[in-house]
Amino acid sequence: MKVALFGFDDFGERVSEFLSKRDVLVVVFDKEEEKRAKSKLFDVVRLMDITDDEIKKLDKFDIALCVLRDEDKNLFLSLTIKDLFPKIPIVAKVSNKDNEYKYKLAGVEKTINPYEVTANRIMTILKKPLTLKLIEEIIFNDNTLIFDDIQIPPNSFLDGKFIKDIYKEIKQKYNILIIAIVDKEMSEDVQFVTKGINHKLDRDDILVIVGEREDILRFKKDLQGE
Repeated sequence: MKVALFGFDDFGERVSEFLSKRDVLVVVFDKEEEKRAKSKLFDVVRLMDITDDEIKKLDKFDIALCVLRDEDKNLFLSLTIKDLFPKIPIVAKVSNKDNEYKYKLAGVEKTINPYEVTANRIMTILKKPLTLKLIEEIIFNDNTLIFDDIQIPPNSFLDGKFIKDIYKEIKQKYNILIIAIVDKEMSEDVQFVTKGINHKLDRDDILVIVGEREDILRFKKDLQGE
């Protein structure tokens, strides 16, 4: 089983102590962390940024452990990996318990709070069932990376389109990710995009998205035809 460990600060190093070196690829975005991981004799890949093209450079891996120091970057990394490799389970460190909703909404299988769970339990946690909660509050104002919900208006450019046909286009044009939808024709339940169901979008369906605030506002304006 190949594990991709993203990040090698103090917490990342503690996690690595419980993993076999031959089964771990340490992925970093920082020169100092690269040096630190190499000093511990790990296989290390340093990527320039969290982008599709950079993440695709990695060899095949079976599990992703996302433990970047910066919470916003760690969330965006988790989203990017889930988008590119929807079948790969992700364990993500969450420093602020209030942010657990964000990771679960993004499709992360399990979040790890370093203040609550010791590093040697990470691999065991993957075997435990995950209970997804319904969304109660999906707008977060404390970070630049936010979640939002958008109801598709009548006669918008999305009306009648299938999610798989527009997903990549929306991501590239607006730099936002569609995480889930509430398809009025099916039910009132939240359906995660990572489940692979190709929903047909209709007026009044609700998109759950994540991105920078300005990008989301730009998307909303275009959707309204403003």
